[in-house]
Amino acid sequence: MSVGGGDDGLSIPVQQLALLNWLGEVGASGVDERLGGLVSGDVTVAAERSTSGHVAPRTVDARFDAADRVGARVHLPGRPSGLVLVLFSPERANRAAALMLYDAVNDLSTVSNEMARDALLELCSIVANAFLDEWADLVETEIDVNTPQFVSDTEREIMRHVVTSYDDLGLYISSLLRLAGHDVDVSLYVFPEQEEFVNSVGRIDPAVIRR
Repeated sequence: MSVGGGDDGLSIPVQQLALLNWLGEVGASGVDERLGGLVSGDVTVAAERSTSGHVAPRTVDARFDAADRVGARVHLPGRPSGLVLVLFSPERANRAAALMLYDAVNDLSTVSNEMARDALLELCSIVANAFLDEWADLVETEIDVNTPQFVSDTEREIMRHVVTSYDDLGLYISSLLRLAGHDVDVSLYVFPEQEEFVNSVGRIDPAVIRR
């Protein structure tokens, strides 16, 4: 069976598909733990949805919509390699930045666009690193992460840039994370280098999901 179906997909045993979705839940638990210790207030992160799929240039329009998104693109330069997207709607991006700045400023109305962007990028970095650290612990390796790069475009165009700029990216694992009590939702997409990731997943016992 291939993720996404058709000739766009990369062959993954059907019993491993549940494992891909489970990896999204594992990563979300790391975000919950990290944000709870770094952000002021009571922050609980819930994984609303974890899925996996495959996208190619000709399937971007069918899989992603034209809603505006703001966030960060994070490159993984080592092994495993790939790319992470951390995306918010513009409204929720503003709330996320305000959450990060709560203890730093007395009046949020005085915050400059640059300061708000920096705060959002810091949050994106925390989310991406926490998510990937859980994976790294699982497979007993280190995952190198570059400095986040700001992105602002429609979801569809952000995804199109990924699959047209990187020939070896298309398989993705996504998680919709909700910061309970703060009305902040964040969508996280991990695009691993396909062949090395599939080989790595193939070495994980699916029974681990039931533990």
